[in-house]
Amino acid sequence: MIRSDKRFLKNIDRVRLFDLKNYLYRKGWKQSANNGQKWQIFKFDVDSTNSLDLILPSNESFIDFRERIQQSIEALSQIEDKSVSELLAELMVENADSVKLRLKVPKSVNSLPIEDASRHIKAIKNLFLYSGCSEIKNFPHFEQPLPAAQEFLSDFEFCHTFRGSFGFEVSSTIIKEKEDRDLFEIPSNRRIVERIARGLSALDQAVRSDDPDILISSYETALNARMCDALTQIGLGGQINFAVDIDWANILEPSEDVLFFHGLTIGEAQVSILNYASEKLKVVEPTMQEISGRVVNLHCVANPSEGGARRSVAIKVDHSEHGLIEVRLALGPDAYLQAIKAHTEGRELVASGQLQRKGNTWSLDAITSVREGLESNK
Repeated sequence: MIRSDKRFLKNIDRVRLFDLKNYLYRKGWKQSANNGQKWQIFKFDVDSTNSLDLILPSNESFIDFRERIQQSIEALSQIEDKSVSELLAELMVENADSVKLRLKVPKSVNSLPIEDASRHIKAIKNLFLYSGCSEIKNFPHFEQPLPAAQEFLSDFEFCHTFRGSFGFEVSSTIIKEKEDRDLFEIPSNRRIVERIARGLSALDQAVRSDDPDILISSYETALNARMCDALTQIGLGGQINFAVDIDWANILEPSEDVLFFHGLTIGEAQVSILNYASEKLKVVEPTMQEISGRVVNLHCVANPSEGGARRSVAIKVDHSEHGLIEVRLALGPDAYLQAIKAHTEGRELVASGQLQRKGNTWSLDAITSVREGLESNK
């Protein structure tokens, strides 16, 4: 009986009435009658003379709603000659994309260090967050997540971990009941998952061809640098292999280029490509620019007026293209004193030179001028 199946009871909460009705419509059932506030009848014509009726509650407000849904699923499993678990698995992806990440740990391991678990979860969050960033702007790298991308995360939720090994499941509903949107527009949460799938496909091709440029050149539609970082961090930098599997919602077919993608295992070869691609995507070739920002760090271990002293300054720059970045400058004695004065007086420092980024580090080289700017209000 269904009531004795704890796994079923655990997952039944993920089946909404809206999803069950969509499943019935897709399978050829038609709504034939309803009693307004209490119930609704769906009919399936077996042949010209025989039909089947299925009674569903009219809404989810009734105390016995879950019990009624269980009974309906049990009846459907008999009608379709499927096990309850098979039918439930279909219903859970009727209207929701499911991204499953399974850690490949030895069978003897029965727990995870809590610090490692938080690192896995943070990396998974970043994978979706920075995928959302690329849906807003096609940048190869993001210093910080875009504020608008944070809003996309509300469309995703962690589900119960699944049986076997250690795993995480992230689910996102495709169509919300009574949602007012353009039905011809792909929802943002589906585009985010498709970008992840597209990136994993490109990663697989890059590994098979031993050509990381396949992954690097596809950043506009696939993985940006932060997404590469997130994938490596899910496996704790290569310490743990893990599998990523995607079940697409039945209600909306995915884009053609990811239609047949279902999963990939991330191991040593994949992490190596991801690390390389991330570094390359973070590189910004030197260009002559004038930057300005508040001084956030001054460092000189010797007398700054001495010619051989190493004088470094960091300024926080709100760059029109790269966002909020911290840029390092190596300065001569006079320019360093100007930086100290600007910092003391709360003014910005303005400098011209070759701005570039290597990895996560921004620097201004070949500096041609340094001066005090406007009073900083930050």
